[in-house]
Amino acid sequence: MSTSTSGPRPRRLLRSAAALVALLLPVTACSGGSAGSGDGSGGTPRDGGTLTVGAEADPTCLDPQQTGQLAAVDITRSLVDTLTDQDPETGRIVPWLARSFKTSPDATAFTFVLREGATFSDGSPVDARSVKLTFDHLVEQPANGAPAYLRGYRGTEIAGPREFTVRFDAPNAQFLQATSLVGLGILAPATFEQSEAARCRGRFIGSGPYVLDHYTANQEAVLTRRDGYAWPSSLARNRGAAHLESVRFVFVPEAGARSGALGSGQVQVAKSVQPTDQEQFQKGGFRLLSKPAPGLVPPLSLNHSGVLADRRVRQALLKGIDRRQLVDTVLSPAHRPATSVLASTTPFHTDMSDRLRHDPAGARKLLDSAGWRVGGDGIRVKDGKRLTLTWLIPAPMPPVNEYVQQQLRTLGIDVRLKAVQPAAYVEQQQQGRFDLTAVAVTRADPDVLRTVFSSTGANLWHLPPSTLDTYLEQQASATDDRARQAAVTKAVAWILDHADTVPLYEGALVHGVSTTVHDLELDASTRLDLHDAWIG
Repeated sequence: MSTSTSGPRPRRLLRSAAALVALLLPVTACSGGSAGSGDGSGGTPRDGGTLTVGAEADPTCLDPQQTGQLAAVDITRSLVDTLTDQDPETGRIVPWLARSFKTSPDATAFTFVLREGATFSDGSPVDARSVKLTFDHLVEQPANGAPAYLRGYRGTEIAGPREFTVRFDAPNAQFLQATSLVGLGILAPATFEQSEAARCRGRFIGSGPYVLDHYTANQEAVLTRRDGYAWPSSLARNRGAAHLESVRFVFVPEAGARSGALGSGQVQVAKSVQPTDQEQFQKGGFRLLSKPAPGLVPPLSLNHSGVLADRRVRQALLKGIDRRQLVDTVLSPAHRPATSVLASTTPFHTDMSDRLRHDPAGARKLLDSAGWRVGGDGIRVKDGKRLTLTWLIPAPMPPVNEYVQQQLRTLGIDVRLKAVQPAAYVEQQQQGRFDLTAVAVTRADPDVLRTVFSSTGANLWHLPPSTLDTYLEQQASATDDRARQAAVTKAVAWILDHADTVPLYEGALVHGVSTTVHDLELDASTRLDLHDAWIG
């Protein structure tokens, strides 16, 4: 970045990969319970107290410009405010730091007017200059994750202390929704005097209702309330400072241990509760906080090199998965088989279940035509080589993976499950040392397709340039809903017809919560919203 001390390029790429890897909750996400905010008991909010959250992973980096990992975003959402917010019920974009905004007819210019009085935690004002610096630095990051939302960025023109226009060299239909995401959160100018490594450790300055007290790798991150905060989202009920005195995120990778900590009162929130533990948290002083996850459904993400360069083998994987059986056997009743690459809660979703029918006979025929013959032990062989696929997994390994492994073995495919620590996972994924992995991105906008599947971005899957890139650009540029729907539908159809990914199921985030915790919510992209929360 232009005004910070950058680390070596490979480290930047690793962090950019984490922006995609993050939203791995696909393979650990659960559903059940009811979506929404409080526990239904009402009451007057009380100030004070510490909320302890059992989090599923150490995010390894907290800087919202360098990572989009869910483990990080749940923390940074309370440190950094955004220009807009998205109503989780209607999908409508509403004011936050910006009190008003308008889009040019061709979607190349977006003009904002900031509200008065908002400041960063170092006391500097949230003004047009700070927005320009934030975007000017973000666009210099590797072009995936949040930087991809600034495709075609020409610059930010300042018209006054609180008024500015963000310009693009081509229509950018998704940008307004992207301004509600923490990746485009506004940072104080002093942030960019820090190195990228320091920012990853939390040395960035936001305008949110909390500030970072400390972040200790592999242990915890602690937030403290910012007194005097008075510029929340227009959706917030609490119009002033946060109610909680502090929030403590403790990193507990093992799902059973998180559930045990909630049951014993060591934490008041256990993130990503497994289906087998959900029933116990629907009663007895607990509840489930749940929301279906929009965006890219949990898939098998395919490396298009090596064995999977052959489209017939990829298509065999697509046909060989029995999604209904997977959901009914391993997941909770509220899960649904995937009907598309996109979750049904994503705008412009189209049901393409016909392309995802379980067809084991068709899968075997495709493998036969690709030259893979069944060997003596049931595993297929070609030119003396077994059909073995390595599935790279961030530890701990969820049970869904083993069941998918069993289904594919019936086709003669030997899937090797390789669970590694998150840091090693990111590194090996970036290096292409896998055949399969599982990356979903949670976002209430179909532009998530471009973030993941464009051959001009990070391209972790080694996709070749194709017509798909055209469709992805068309959906991002469309200025009316009909044109965008057509482009999204064409993109999804291409991805499924070419078996560029293998959608598995529609998931949801499910957190276990003590009923002493009130008004804890999930935002439109399923991130924890702590501003209104309080402890009774």
